[in-house]
Amino acid sequence: MEEELLQFLHDIRSVLRCHQVGSIGDYPASPELSDFLARCEQKTSSVAEKIASLPKKVKETRVTSVRRKSDQGSLAEIAEEVGLCKSCGLAGQRKCVAPGKGGGGTIRLLLIGHWLSVPEPASIPAAETVFGTQEDQMLERMLAAIHLTPEEVFVTNVIKCGVGPEIQPQAEHIDACSSYLQRQIKAAAPELICTMGMVATRALLRLSQPLSRLRGRFYMYQGADGQEIPLLPTFHPSYLLQNPEMKKATWLDLQALEKRIFQK
Repeated sequence: MEEELLQFLHDIRSVLRCHQVGSIGDYPASPELSDFLARCEQKTSSVAEKIASLPKKVKETRVTSVRRKSDQGSLAEIAEEVGLCKSCGLAGQRKCVAPGKGGGGTIRLLLIGHWLSVPEPASIPAAETVFGTQEDQMLERMLAAIHLTPEEVFVTNVIKCGVGPEIQPQAEHIDACSSYLQRQIKAAAPELICTMGMVATRALLRLSQPLSRLRGRFYMYQGADGQEIPLLPTFHPSYLLQNPEMKKATWLDLQALEKRIFQK
């Protein structure tokens, strides 16, 4: 009986947390809901009495979540596969591959952008460049501002090929890379995901609203294997370099991530 009561409370707590992440702050007071709450109130007093009668050791039991350590081996294997990938037409046009970088232990935050744009056709960026040289430098400053180390963050793109600025990847290219991204999310097992830019946000959330309306709040990413991870959309560093007036809004998003990670 004690275990059933604790499981019942844990299930309610999980549902409420899921609703909170999805920004559900209130519920419509329909007649059906009012009747349900009235019946719950009667049962609540009974449950409370039973919990009060439990031994002290059981009453103080707390359900805590255990963060799973990221699978660095799988992330490395995926990076190797990306280097050999020829699943779409971008393989013959890419200047380099950009599978991602970071991690090294338990990954607290996964950052996802669109693709690496190589500024000059003949240039090849550094091996670990993900968003771009200036973009990665800005990202490093962002992460330092919210007290995250490189080992606690993994950065990747929806599309794993680095291409010239004259090439505009299409939906079929995103689909070709989707399995890599899904496997990276599973292997990284992050506490939170931050999609940077509209391409990454739509790829994971499948929502059509503009990023200006989607940013600033958490959503729930639903993985193919039932994985659920809170996700916050924000602007991409490349957009901020061109539109510095949006840095203030992005800073608010970063602060929300920091608060969620460190539970401030």
